[in-house]
Amino acid sequence: MRPLVFGLAIVGFLSYALLIGAIIIWPIFNILAYLKVLFFPRPIRKRYGTDLSKLSKESFKIEITDQDNNDIKKYKAKIKRLQGELKTKIELINKNISTLNSKVSNIANKISALGSIKKNNDGSYSQRSSIGKEAYSLDSQKKDFESQIYNQKRDIEHLKYDCEIAIDDIKDNIHDIKNKPWDAWYEWRARYARYLSNRRAILFMFIGFPVLFFILGNGNFAYGLNAYVYISYVQPISSFFGLDNFVSGFSSYFISYEYAESLLQIYEATFSFWSWIFYVLTMPVITGLLAYFSYKSLTKKSEIAEPDFYYYSNN
Repeated sequence: MRPLVFGLAIVGFLSYALLIGAIIIWPIFNILAYLKVLFFPRPIRKRYGTDLSKLSKESFKIEITDQDNNDIKKYKAKIKRLQGELKTKIELINKNISTLNSKVSNIANKISALGSIKKNNDGSYSQRSSIGKEAYSLDSQKKDFESQIYNQKRDIEHLKYDCEIAIDDIKDNIHDIKNKPWDAWYEWRARYARYLSNRRAILFMFIGFPVLFFILGNGNFAYGLNAYVYISYVQPISSFFGLDNFVSGFSSYFISYEYAESLLQIYEATFSFWSWIFYVLTMPVITGLLAYFSYKSLTKKSEIAEPDFYYYSNN
């Protein structure tokens, strides 16, 4: 039982340490990420910028080049050629079918002219008489022609299917070209919204953290800053490992023993172990919500510049 409790305690602390570590350093990573996209923007954002008032549905049409327009003309010409070839092939097959139908009709008339002929149980003509043998031979020819008609009709369906597949592939190419403006807008929208929402989050942090420190310190910024350090780091470390961890443990690389001891003496009676739930998580949660709703709002606003989406029916 003891090993289990000890193991759960270690897992709990490591989870807590990772959470607190992430909370403490996330503003730094957030700022670095913003500076990266500020000075090294993606080509799509560099091309269209972040001023929505300067963009419209027409702005993204530059994505379609003269070569693209020439390719579209070639694709449409190829579609017409395939349709023309299909029509010619079908007409030729239909002529063959018409000829075969005439032969079938002619044979049927010949069989009818032979009069009443006895049939076997399987429906075939009895060959016990010369007339029956002749009818059987004619009926075999008729069935052969009907089989040819069936196969040629299947050939038409196969030709139509193959042509449809080929044309759909070409339409996909046209679709991809004509939707280049929409694709560019879609990529730009995400970059635009992420950039501005991240900037808003950083501005909020620059305002929010000082406000939080003033609240913690009851108007005293330095007192609040020290309280934040105590709540987020000194208190949990000293609770789990003892204050000696700031002498020779891993915490000694970040905070001196004297500083940790002074914080413990000042704030131990004021803040409980669970104070970090409110004070430490407040800023990340609010900032995260601000960034999320800003992103949603900006993506919605960007729809004013959304180009038309091309469908096959727009041909």
